[in-house]
Amino acid sequence: MAHLENMRYRKQPGAAAVYEDATVISGMSPTTPNTPGTAVEDMAEDELVGPRSDLGYSYGKKDLDYADYSAASAVPAHPGADRSPRLHITKNQWLTLGLITLFAAYIRLWRLSNPANVVFDEVHFGKFAGKYLNGTFFFDVHPPLAKMMFAAAGHIAGYDGVFDFKKIGLDYISAGVPYVGMRLMPALLGLAMVPVSYITLAALGHAADACALGALLIALENALLTQSRLILLDSALIFFTGVTVMCWTLFFTQSHRPFSGRWWTYLLLTGVNLGNALSCKWVGLFLVATIGLWTIKDLWEKLGDLSITMTEYAKHFMARMVALIVVPLVVYLFWFQIHFTVLHKSGDGNAFMSPEFQNTLDGVSLGHTPRDIYYGSRIRLRHAATNAGYLHSHMSNYESGSKQQQVTLYGFRDDNNYWLITRTDAAEKRAQNSTDPQALEAIKNGDIVRLMHYKTHRRLHSHDVRPPVTTNDYQNEVSGYGWEGFKGDSNDHWRVQILEGDSKVPESKDRLMAIHSRFRLIHVNQRCALFSNRKKLPKWAHEQVEVTCMKSAKFPKTMWRIETNINDKIPADAPLAEYKRPGLIDKVLESTAVMWRVNNGLTKSHPYESRPHTWPWMRRGMSFWGVEGRGIYLLGTPILWWLSFVAILAFAFIQVVIFLRDMRGIHDRLLGVRDRYVESVGFFAIGWVLHWFPFFIMGRQLFLHHYLPALWLAVMGLVGSLDLFTRRMSRRVRQVMMVGLLLVTIRMYFQYSHIAYGTPWSREGCESSKWLKSWDYDCKRYPSAHATVTTPVVKVPEPTSASPDIGGSPLVIHAQNPEEPPAAEHFDPLEHENKLNEPAPRIDHDKLNSNAEKLNSEMKKAATTARNDEKESPVVREDEKDENFVGGDVAQDHPPTPQEQINASAPHH
Repeated sequence: MAHLENMRYRKQPGAAAVYEDATVISGMSPTTPNTPGTAVEDMAEDELVGPRSDLGYSYGKKDLDYADYSAASAVPAHPGADRSPRLHITKNQWLTLGLITLFAAYIRLWRLSNPANVVFDEVHFGKFAGKYLNGTFFFDVHPPLAKMMFAAAGHIAGYDGVFDFKKIGLDYISAGVPYVGMRLMPALLGLAMVPVSYITLAALGHAADACALGALLIALENALLTQSRLILLDSALIFFTGVTVMCWTLFFTQSHRPFSGRWWTYLLLTGVNLGNALSCKWVGLFLVATIGLWTIKDLWEKLGDLSITMTEYAKHFMARMVALIVVPLVVYLFWFQIHFTVLHKSGDGNAFMSPEFQNTLDGVSLGHTPRDIYYGSRIRLRHAATNAGYLHSHMSNYESGSKQQQVTLYGFRDDNNYWLITRTDAAEKRAQNSTDPQALEAIKNGDIVRLMHYKTHRRLHSHDVRPPVTTNDYQNEVSGYGWEGFKGDSNDHWRVQILEGDSKVPESKDRLMAIHSRFRLIHVNQRCALFSNRKKLPKWAHEQVEVTCMKSAKFPKTMWRIETNINDKIPADAPLAEYKRPGLIDKVLESTAVMWRVNNGLTKSHPYESRPHTWPWMRRGMSFWGVEGRGIYLLGTPILWWLSFVAILAFAFIQVVIFLRDMRGIHDRLLGVRDRYVESVGFFAIGWVLHWFPFFIMGRQLFLHHYLPALWLAVMGLVGSLDLFTRRMSRRVRQVMMVGLLLVTIRMYFQYSHIAYGTPWSREGCESSKWLKSWDYDCKRYPSAHATVTTPVVKVPEPTSASPDIGGSPLVIHAQNPEEPPAAEHFDPLEHENKLNEPAPRIDHDKLNSNAEKLNSEMKKAATTARNDEKESPVVREDEKDENFVGGDVAQDHPPTPQEQINASAPHH
């Protein structure tokens, strides 16, 4: 990029043609051509044999000693003279690029309508496009830009948002879905990567034949082809990654004219597309790191350039900070603003978000409530950390543990969410003996209270009994306990600990207030905190979320808020509290935090997941879709994956060797391309590292398609290496190597095109294509070229009113065989999370209440057991100061074991 060497192709007597210092490569000219004092002096036109070729090199008549014209000696005559390349693509090169693009269009767009069924993650991203068109709020683990692009493509194509993309295999044609128009968008983005690759290589100073080779390799690469033909996010991510790199390299071609119009244009476009890549998937952060690292390198070199004044250096620094930090952030916020504006209706994504966020959606009205909480108030408590619902109880008992009344989190707002907050017996006696027993008394930080369920009159209770789902010994069951005439016991006592208040209402840190105060309820006897971690109870508990009392629990999962406060004694003019409506920044920060949490929780196994160390050598692919005789399986072009990996490793090895030899005073010129090798291939190698190594620290599910941005960078590095290291070879040898690589790639394109396009194949052809045993695409689905298929199959019955019409050919289910590859299975990153967030099914409270007498009887029979529990628990008088209680975490009754410490620090407790 900067300080690139000039190479000229010369013919030495008695030797093959070799590259020497050329002034034009791929249409690029130096910024100070024929500058006096450079290593290569002005040459008369008659010293050149013939015109420059379209490949960008010329021939000279006389011999040149290569050592005399190294990069080290090629110093401009005046300080600060810029030797960065300028881009000048000839008409013939534009024509070549046009023909390559037309060829790529045929490859990328051929039979785009096949298959006419929902494939792989089209299940999600097609559905999300429909929600955009309907304006219904949803949540996804990725930023919104690529999904909005699919929605726009669907709208243009005529999609009405009704088809739900519910299952792999659903038929598009019978449902009238304009799926080809929706698939056309990623296909065109994938096609655009062909000219983007060409221009990027040209801007880095590579020869025209190398640029053409790079464009053709990207057009023919099977994994990029497969991914770009479906409604998937990666095509948009790869496109914006490629455009960002292209604009970045074009920016360096304007280094000789800093702060000019083109200089600013390319720099700002780099920042805009950085923001676009980040707005598609968070993998765009790796691109931000790549550009950021190269920016630091560029600024460091400028700092050592004495021809640049400190004022000019400050301008360079500020320009890059604005264009590469501020602009991407503005773009990221802009697309989220569009996202929130379009998704304005309440939807199934509500449960992921805070009540403040939900209050901004149409159809959600949380209203306001009296602010101050007094004894005798009827309150509704919301769990602050999980947004899974309200503290809830109903006339139904646990089937394990104490078999007392269930206490859960419930997502719907109903009367069974109300609790009456009352004094303890001792505090009630003091209040009755006061001068005004009926006066309102506010609840303060540190008060000990009791909570009685408003409908069933059971008190919130905990004891040393294990919960039904979470059976760790540091977690206690929480139940509703008591019966008519029973005054309760000390296991009903809870201490209020206010952790956070509203800065605009300072009193909310000392007095309990609705909405403003975030607090914990600490069990006085067991010294545990009321807790929930999104674990669902069994069906006998109506699949509601479990509530426990946990010792040494982390603060977030033990924090509660009061959302509704009802007390007839509160004056009509009392202060009110309501949820604030967050602005754009707050909504983006909350969405980002939830996306981060959910992403980190995607640890469920998948049949086709893979780990990063297997990607460069493509140990296995992943099945997208399959029926009898056809299938789509993500697998790359082996020669490109393996050689590009070798090219990156070779770059690293060469740099280590050069560094060690430099330390010994041996300055290698690397065939005269040392600087260019670092600036071109080095950039791609650094980008590859930053797009691959971060996946090693991720514990979530990973798939082969996560490697595709790194693959594009590696292929560019492969082409750059091939170009630079063949310049001293004869033209024939160079062309044989390039054409040979292209022909092998074409051969592999045809060989693996069947699983890219989903076209018919023979079983023999399929089996012979498996170079690695770990490539587990199913060859048994294809008919043999010599025999009739005898594999037993089970056809899916004809659709009924209760089953969706999957359309097309019947699905094939082979006889169970452990050696057979797993069937295509869509990756549902939110399946587990949605099950936790979705409200539990509504329950029939009338039916539950009809069992009240039976449950009362069972509760009374359990009284003896309850009294034994109370005797075994350490009793602390409600008016006694707890010397072991501190403002931090809850004390344990015994020192935690190492395993308890590990479990207590788990992120989802």
